[in-house]
Amino acid sequence: MTITAITLRNDHARGQGPDMWVQEAIFGHRYVEEQKAFMLVLEVLAIARVMQVDDRGKPHEDLRVFQHHRDGDGHENFGIPLVRARALRYMLFKDSSLEQIQKNKDIPSDQRLKAWVSKLNEGYKASVKSDPISFDYLIDRFGDRFDDIAQAIRILRGLELDSINKRRWTSRFLAPRGPNLHFSDTDEGFKSDRRFFGRGGEMIYLMLSRSARAEDLGRVLSKQFFTHPDPLDRIAQKLVPPGPADIAGDAPIGYLPLSTHPSYDRMAEDWHAILTLEELPIPQKVEPLFRVTALNLIRYFSERSHEVTGRENIDPMPLDVTFGAKADLRSLSKSYLGRLRQMIDEATETYIRKTLEDKPSWRQALTHADPNARQKLARNTIKESFSFKKADDLAPGGDAERMLDEFVAIAKSRSRNNISTLIEPLGKAAGFIDARQRIGSWFSASDEMLEALVLARVRTPKTITDFLADLYGRYRIVIGPREARLEFKTAPCDISSFEENLRMFEKRLTGLGYVKRLSDDCAFVSNPYCMAKS
Repeated sequence: MTITAITLRNDHARGQGPDMWVQEAIFGHRYVEEQKAFMLVLEVLAIARVMQVDDRGKPHEDLRVFQHHRDGDGHENFGIPLVRARALRYMLFKDSSLEQIQKNKDIPSDQRLKAWVSKLNEGYKASVKSDPISFDYLIDRFGDRFDDIAQAIRILRGLELDSINKRRWTSRFLAPRGPNLHFSDTDEGFKSDRRFFGRGGEMIYLMLSRSARAEDLGRVLSKQFFTHPDPLDRIAQKLVPPGPADIAGDAPIGYLPLSTHPSYDRMAEDWHAILTLEELPIPQKVEPLFRVTALNLIRYFSERSHEVTGRENIDPMPLDVTFGAKADLRSLSKSYLGRLRQMIDEATETYIRKTLEDKPSWRQALTHADPNARQKLARNTIKESFSFKKADDLAPGGDAERMLDEFVAIAKSRSRNNISTLIEPLGKAAGFIDARQRIGSWFSASDEMLEALVLARVRTPKTITDFLADLYGRYRIVIGPREARLEFKTAPCDISSFEENLRMFEKRLTGLGYVKRLSDDCAFVSNPYCMAKS
């Protein structure tokens, strides 16, 4: 396993507001609970859009996505402009006057567009008090064709993702079907506050940039999302103001601690596999992308935790595909999900203690003859080593060891941006974790997650046995009895539960159209989107 650490850029990574710098140093800065799995992919694509598409909406001829040179072992040094798209977003997500104009029979049909534009100008000025936008350009483009523009608005509103959750209008997103449909997450003043794009997508972008497939992946992604935009992007183009794209700012990218890691290559390979499915329409690739991205991210968290704690064997993920029907299998899966959370906590503590071991000031804090000096040295060392803003509140009157124990407890149980608590919402959103009242949470696959695994890992037909072996070797996913015997020296539950799990796995994939059982009683998994053309 090749793992190379990179230099921490204090001026950037440690100055962006975390209350401490512990999990950020292990996993990256940063991941937040509010950023759902699909938002990770949207954030990656928003970054790729500002890298590959110029201010006039034309793709650059040279490849710029995932192509960021690192100076030695230093961190990538580039900024990410915000895709504000203020006019389009206001029309789609904030304006309510369109429906009013449509319902008002007193307005002549040839005056409706002018009436709506007037409402847009007034409403936008009241909502965004600085830098007003004039929507008069819509009259030049559409004349008196109010019904045409109303139809365009209706179509684009239909592209909204996760529309059930009514977020603020500057944190709502469309299916990424062209340069004009990629948005950044901003506050209502159109400045970055990262409520929903918490930097998790930036971590994924850096992982893909540092992978061995960065160039191949960049070319494929750029071709599919930017070179040949979707017809719906051309509809959006008619609604946006003339001139340069509405992009501003230049926020520095987040911090990822390792220059190389096997998980980066694994994620890039899965992205490349899905994006190169020529028979799968591009809009349908986003869903399996975000599901395998979340799976790879969970695997990354597990591997990093094991690396930091020094444990050699990576824990498996027993995956229940029986919808919880086998209680012993469900209980086993639940226990390993709990072990993953525990490993993250252990990695947090290990990192803290190992970091302090190398600090002369900490050794002085343990041995200094003056109790007051020991307390001051301990507090200052913890504050400076981990950028802990509340170090002065640690264990009043306590010694260094007591302060350390208290800080470890705080670092493991912090309520915000804690990887151990992030696992469950991330896995649930991706269809890889299930949760029920009075039972708890466990690794369990939805149909959409199973489909994503097929799309990412099957190129030519393979037996179910080979497919299960591949999932186990790649992600440490345990589904059938063969992998259970390989993983566990002593069966953790009745082996018949794994046999039933395997039967249900085949049944569900058959129902999804991905498995066929031949006359010789051999079942094959096939990916219909990469079958050889006749």
